[in-house]
Amino acid sequence: MADTARASALLAPRSYVDGARLGSGPALRVTDPADLSTVAEVPTAEPADFERAVLAARRAFGGWSRTPAAERTGLVLRFLSSLEARRRELEDTVVAETGALLPSVRTLHVAGAIEQARAAVRIHASLPEEEHNPVPLDDLVAGGRVVTSVIGWEPLGVVAAIPAYNVPLFLALWKVVPALLTGNTVVLRPSPLAPLAVLAAGEAAEEAGLPPGVLNVLVEEGTAGAVLMTSAPEVDAVSFTGSSAVGAAIAAQAAPTHKRVMLELGGKSAGVYLPDAVGRAADGIAVVMRAMAGQGCVLQTRVLVPKETKRRVLNEAADRVAALRLGDPRDPSTDVGPLISDAQVRRCEDHVAAARGHGGRVVAGGRARRDLGGHFFEPTVVDLDDTANPLAQEETFGPVVSVIGYRDLDHAVELANDTVYGLSGAVFGAADRALAVARRIRSGTVLVNGGYFGPFASSGGRRHSGQWRERGREGIRAYQQLKHITATAL
Repeated sequence: MADTARASALLAPRSYVDGARLGSGPALRVTDPADLSTVAEVPTAEPADFERAVLAARRAFGGWSRTPAAERTGLVLRFLSSLEARRRELEDTVVAETGALLPSVRTLHVAGAIEQARAAVRIHASLPEEEHNPVPLDDLVAGGRVVTSVIGWEPLGVVAAIPAYNVPLFLALWKVVPALLTGNTVVLRPSPLAPLAVLAAGEAAEEAGLPPGVLNVLVEEGTAGAVLMTSAPEVDAVSFTGSSAVGAAIAAQAAPTHKRVMLELGGKSAGVYLPDAVGRAADGIAVVMRAMAGQGCVLQTRVLVPKETKRRVLNEAADRVAALRLGDPRDPSTDVGPLISDAQVRRCEDHVAAARGHGGRVVAGGRARRDLGGHFFEPTVVDLDDTANPLAQEETFGPVVSVIGYRDLDHAVELANDTVYGLSGAVFGAADRALAVARRIRSGTVLVNGGYFGPFASSGGRRHSGQWRERGREGIRAYQQLKHITATAL
């Protein structure tokens, strides 16, 4: 069990539906992936509770969508302030339930999540609710009457929001806040692997005075509630972050009712290092390991370097990775924390074994470290001959990086694009050449020499990595329906 002092600082909120806290189902045991201790036991919501939440959101939509935008904005800001007041407890809770390193939890998972949500408020305020549609002058006069063409933006309705476990509060807020600002109501279902920080959104909604039914938050151990959310005719849109396989299932569940489906799914991003930037590759590989122990869909887990420098990169990467320390995410000396579950550890084991079976050579790491008392896997670097190896094709979601050599820049682009995914990527090198390569990579986002990851630039995937965008202007507009109005004088 978690020690008493630590447990007292952790949040253990309940599901929140139609302005009331509930949870009559079996308790969900949330464990700390670093030491397998119990973080909290939270009563789960039953399928009937999910149905109640959907109907409450449907009823609340009319009043919320007609609420003046300035009033909605004020309530959303109060909601964010309520979360900010719980910042310390949220930090401790996120570390305990995800195993993420404390420094990243402070900067990204909690403070970063709230700051970016506040930026969404500013972005929304800059967008017009209605704008004139430019039409050539000779088309504006029909039969001697002047025609006006206007584009309007309206809320979708009820949004089912399902974030992933790796950065739970961050992902939740980038669904909830744009949806609420634009007049939608929300049913939010956190991952049962890391539900606690997201469940706190229910308490914050109550404290901020959001009308009942506008934001509902429910946790479950299985998937019955999620299936109800994604298939119910009362739900107008689904926003999901997670695996490509689950995203495909959600799209199928939503199809009969023609919901809008916004998906941020898996990735197998390539980091392309041009000849003048090869010296940065080993550090780039270490960044992947340190970032949530590799549990990030946008992380560059395929590293592409010139063939003639590949051996040097592998040696430097092996030395760099060997120096990384696995351990307690609260310890400042820890470089790589645990994975979320033993199932994820086994996935890393299976992928490394498959890579070896197809000719891959492990140059660092490659083993589970269950002796450390939690869900740990060694930071691992694998030398691959090409992208035909399954490790170069399948998303591992762990601290496992492959290194592949390219002949020239055309070959580098070919290798980068040899994937069913298309979420993110990166190019490192002199800006002009790096930009030219970046433009040829088929991915929703490409960073050049680090690029920009912030609230004012959207991200999103292609192909098996999903559809629609999050953050930025596009991330706000995703929760709105375009309406075209034309009018002529009587």
